Amino acid sequence: METSAMKELHRIRERIYEETKNMFRDELIEYIRRKANKVREEMKRLREKAVNEIN
Repeated sequence: METSAMKELHRIRERIYEETKNMFRDELIEYIRRKANKVREEMKRLREKAVNEIN
């Protein structure tokens, strides 16, 4: 039996596969870089928000 977390991971993997299945290697690397930068910026924003809420 699949847990809800496992179902969510499966959906994420399917979405990433569909978004990247026809990409060349360099395109895939750029895709990953863009996603990583987006996550990095979101983490920075959340960290700054948490610090501001504490102060």
